Amino acid sequence: MDQVTLSSNQSHIVDVLIRKNPALDREILSKAVSFIATAHEGQYRKSGMPYTEHPYEVAKILADLKQDQPTVLAGLLHDVVEDTEYTLEQLTEMFGEDVAFMVDAVTKITAAQEANKTAQKAETYRKLIIAMAKDPRVIMIKIADRIHNMRTMRYMKPERRQAIAQETLDIYIPLTHRFGLYRLKTELEDLSFKYVNPDEYQKLVDALIENKESREKYIQSVIGPLQFKMALEDFDCTIQGRTKNIYSIHNKMISRGCQFEDIFDIFAIRIIVESIPECYLALGYVHNLWTPLQSRFKDYIATPKPNLYQSIHTTVIGPENKMVEVQIRTKDMDVVAEKGFAAHWAYKLETQHEGEELAWLNHMVKLQSEISDSKEYLDFLKVDLKPQGMTVFTPKGTSIELPDGAIVLDFAFAVHTELGLHCIGARINDEVVNLDKVVPNGATVQILKSPHQEPSPEWLEMVKTVKAKQELRRWIRSSFIQQSKELGKEIWIRELHLQKIEKDKRPKEEDICKAFGTANLTEFFERIGQGELPLVDIQRFISGGRDVTKESASLRFFPTFNKDKKNEVRDEMPLQIGGETKLLIHFGQCCGPVPGDKIIGVLRPQIGIEIHCADCAELKKLPKEQQVAVEWNEETSHSFTTHLTIKTDNRKNITLDVLTELKKANIFLERMTVASKHSSGRIKIVCKAFRKDQVDSVMNNIKNITGVHEVVKL
Repeated sequence: MDQVTLSSNQSHIVDVLIRKNPALDREILSKAVSFIATAHEGQYRKSGMPYTEHPYEVAKILADLKQDQPTVLAGLLHDVVEDTEYTLEQLTEMFGEDVAFMVDAVTKITAAQEANKTAQKAETYRKLIIAMAKDPRVIMIKIADRIHNMRTMRYMKPERRQAIAQETLDIYIPLTHRFGLYRLKTELEDLSFKYVNPDEYQKLVDALIENKESREKYIQSVIGPLQFKMALEDFDCTIQGRTKNIYSIHNKMISRGCQFEDIFDIFAIRIIVESIPECYLALGYVHNLWTPLQSRFKDYIATPKPNLYQSIHTTVIGPENKMVEVQIRTKDMDVVAEKGFAAHWAYKLETQHEGEELAWLNHMVKLQSEISDSKEYLDFLKVDLKPQGMTVFTPKGTSIELPDGAIVLDFAFAVHTELGLHCIGARINDEVVNLDKVVPNGATVQILKSPHQEPSPEWLEMVKTVKAKQELRRWIRSSFIQQSKELGKEIWIRELHLQKIEKDKRPKEEDICKAFGTANLTEFFERIGQGELPLVDIQRFISGGRDVTKESASLRFFPTFNKDKKNEVRDEMPLQIGGETKLLIHFGQCCGPVPGDKIIGVLRPQIGIEIHCADCAELKKLPKEQQVAVEWNEETSHSFTTHLTIKTDNRKNITLDVLTELKKANIFLERMTVASKHSSGRIKIVCKAFRKDQVDSVMNNIKNITGVHEVVKL
């Protein structure tokens, strides 16, 4: 390698990098430092400083984290391809494939490659996630790059600062947590919070400064007795006290709905020992000294977090009866807690070992390939990158990480897709619960399933996890297409039958496809079922161009319920409604039909068939030529939503009387609203019933309640 001549400033940069990480090679570093000075010549940052200040600082952060030679080199070179004329091929030739790969991974997709900013941002993240799965060192460069940019954001316009800070909160901070980079995470959190919510940030800074003296005094009142106890036990350890970062304090205030003065765990005491047995010994000494709160005890040594974090967390009633959080860990655990995967990557790269801790990343790569919409993908990232809030166990003891508020259905999909699709509930600690039950942290959950159970679109609103939403969307898309084909075929055969077209005289497939512009008969049925092909066009095609709407409008479009000769043909093939889940069958909220009501179906584009009561006023506004004959399936056992409005006197216990009648009728109450004014009242009920006579009966019973004036089904 040719000898590189450096300026005094460049030599100083190399000296600093090697001082931070002595394992780095001076000769290669000198070459890279000299190269970027040439590549970025004439470029300046918003601050007015030469652009090279930025890659130098990124490399310093990486060297301080003891990153290897290729990573530090990639940190120095990370903006070369994006901001200069040099190419990846040239970087590969000068610094090797590893370095060029990492530089490419953190290089943005350019606006020229993508049509809009949303797509550009989404594709840049896709590229980054895929690269991280191949080489986790990529995230170190990206985070170091983001940290230095955040440190120097004061030179940017306020709106730009806020946008970058919000992106950091949404994407980069969750990534630092996922990789266990806590030291970098806390700095990014506070820098982001400073720009996203500057007023609240400054209030907390002022409050921390104001009570600094009393806080430090209290920390010493905790550390002093601890040190004395450990000395008495001849137990060697290091005890530290630290105030939590500003953003963490802010989140505690929000989640607990309290003020700064009410936060008890504003600081944490940390005990660092040599070995795992000593961790539990230290825990015993702490509990000997102060009373522990069992509900706030967490053992992350026995069950480490997916990002390798290990520690024992216990909260005790300390001096002055204040609650104090104590963290106990070994020296190695403390290094991992600060540097996360960075402490293990050298080993992993040498051995090509892949542990479960990166399973979430491979999972993300798989899921992102199934999301084509850019906005949906960005929403997916914001949700799926967030740290999971709890650990739940299968009956075999396998741990599953879930976000706070996850339900049984989320857990079922996390275990296996088929389990989620056929889930009917679960057994939690010997109690049988519904599929929408929120799963408690640490619980053992056994999923109950049925081969007859199928998902419903409402499940999408219930679940919290991205995997559950993705699998449900996939199932719904597939089922929607399949059901639209079946419904379309059923409508087609019905129309042929109504016009008395014999089998040997039915239109040929090539003629159908030519007339309606479809590739094949399957697509033709699908478009009918989805309501994209007007029934009148289908009828005109079958009749050879005759206007069948004028010939038999009353027979064709209005289903009847009298078995007289005139309408006999109309009742031969009505579509069956009810029974199993039908994604293409929707019930009009205007009239809320239930089994027993006389009904009419309306074929609507991208919806399927919408069912209305025969006397529904809204039906008059819908196209007559799209109406089809329908009837209830006598075997249906599904419940249907019903809306009732009850006008009452404003008397005591009248609501209780109404609820009693619902319970007697075995009607499930979904929600109720009550309003009163002077002497009158109004009760609105949304409930689920199985048939018309059940609803009629409960309406009559409610009418007989003293003080009820009117009961109306909406």
